[in-house]
Amino acid sequence: MMERFKQWASGLNSIRNRIFFSILLFLVIPFLLSNQYLDKPMERAIEQKISKSSQDALVLMTFNVQLFLEDMLNSAVDITTNDDTKKMLKDPDAFTHWQKLRLNDVTLNRSFSSYFSNTYVTLFDRHGNWYSTRYLEESRYQEYIHSDWYEKMISRPYQIRWMFNNQQFLYTDREPILSLVKSITELQTNQNIGMIVFSVTEKDIRKYLTGLEGDVYLVDKEGNIVSSPNREMIGKSVAEESYMSSLWTKRRGQAMVENADQKYIVNFDTVDLNGWKIVQKVPYDAVFKEIYDLRKTKSLIVLLIFGIFAVITLSISYGMSRPLKLLKKRMQVLEEKDFHSVLSVAGPKEISSLIETYNKMVTEIRQLLNRVKDEYQQKEDMRFRALQAQINPHFVLNTLNNIKWMAYIRNDKEVGDMLSSLGAVLEQSIGRGGTLIPLRQEIQYIENYIELMKMKFNDKLSMEYDIDDELMDQEVIKIMLQPVIENSLIHGIEPMNGAGRILVRAWLEDDHILLTVEDNGVGISPEKLQELEARLAAGSEELPERIGIKNVHDRIRLQYGEPYGIQIHSKVDEGTTVAFLLPFKKVQEGDHDDLKSDAGR
Repeated sequence: MMERFKQWASGLNSIRNRIFFSILLFLVIPFLLSNQYLDKPMERAIEQKISKSSQDALVLMTFNVQLFLEDMLNSAVDITTNDDTKKMLKDPDAFTHWQKLRLNDVTLNRSFSSYFSNTYVTLFDRHGNWYSTRYLEESRYQEYIHSDWYEKMISRPYQIRWMFNNQQFLYTDREPILSLVKSITELQTNQNIGMIVFSVTEKDIRKYLTGLEGDVYLVDKEGNIVSSPNREMIGKSVAEESYMSSLWTKRRGQAMVENADQKYIVNFDTVDLNGWKIVQKVPYDAVFKEIYDLRKTKSLIVLLIFGIFAVITLSISYGMSRPLKLLKKRMQVLEEKDFHSVLSVAGPKEISSLIETYNKMVTEIRQLLNRVKDEYQQKEDMRFRALQAQINPHFVLNTLNNIKWMAYIRNDKEVGDMLSSLGAVLEQSIGRGGTLIPLRQEIQYIENYIELMKMKFNDKLSMEYDIDDELMDQEVIKIMLQPVIENSLIHGIEPMNGAGRILVRAWLEDDHILLTVEDNGVGISPEKLQELEARLAAGSEELPERIGIKNVHDRIRLQYGEPYGIQIHSKVDEGTTVAFLLPFKKVQEGDHDDLKSDAGR
């Protein structure tokens, strides 16, 4: 019995147990007590307060939407109770064309409410006629009046239906609209004499769904989103969402949803007029920010307690540091022997166990070092073989040239021409020749590039040159024009309607050469132009790797000095001109390699 007690007491005296009881005494217990008796009740009170505030805001939003829909209903009723409207629906032949136009203008096209920025009103009679403020396609009209729901409504008195059209549009302007469909019933006979479709644009109701956090949307009875400040959500279905089942069983309420490791709060309320729901889906973290601030404060208090605990544990750990220092010295001796000796097992229980583990680790490290040396040698051999197997880029050019001639032999001139242009562009881009070349060689490169681009733009692109022959030997920077022409194609010509034209001009001005690239594209906005000019004016510590206008500008400055470079002139819808200022300097024979492509036609 006494022996077992000694073993138990020895176990309690271990480092692990001493640290464990210290944490339990000075940190964990106070934290749990404060969390249980102070923090939890406070968090629940804040949660209830925030939830009620969100519900109140949603109720106010529902009230505004209810007023909006009531205004639609009242406007439709005003039209259908008009005596002239009922007479025309019952006996359309009794009205002249002018009288129908006047009725349309006075009754259907009038301003109904300040809620609506745009209204769509259409009347259908029982004689196959329709009267509308917007034009209806015959096919859409036939599809509309022969639908199941229409035939049921026209055959029964006093019918009302709310609809949202996001894709199957009734009118030709293809606006998403919210529609009220109401049967027009004659009180004397209790028979329908026609149907009215009163519609407003979705954006009219959207403005009443703003002001709340998270995603807010109006959902119809089929689970389709009718309106939302987030336009990408309009028309989407949320019928399969987990929270939708609880929406239809209650008039208003709140639900908690977890989706993709994130927690949401879903508030909802019902529009009484048509049974649609207004839903607010907001992340839990955003709603209960006050609670998280409270937890942050609590964490700071815990850190303070932990600091006090650290001071206390220092005194405890000091009594354990001496044998650890001895272990450190022995480990240093072991390191000097390159892991070829082991330590003798001695010291307290925990230290002895640590030494045994360390001896096993030393053996494994020694084995690992040997294995790493072998693997390194294998990797070096593999890298050498990979270097031997690298493909020379000129092999690609030769292969491309062979494919081109095969295309010509088979009379596929279009493919052959395209491969020829591609080969020329590839040959210059991989670096054959120097960085300073004659203008003639740069123009030849541009012509090959344009031939490739014409495969995309077809007749939309034309290329013109206005350069004297004596300037063709002018020294220029290699691949200087292509980035500018590429920008003209992508940002200037491609977005425009009609044919695009690029003009390359060059002329001598004093001791300088002025080279311009002009296009008739959409131009550059003043703000973007100012940004580009600022980037060109900024200095460059090193040459960037990407080929662009800024790159070309910096290369010209590095080659010829401060006065030279690029200037951009542009107006919106009037095109863009990029001007290159270069010193007048001809390339001397032998200073460059002409662009000699095997892919030439």
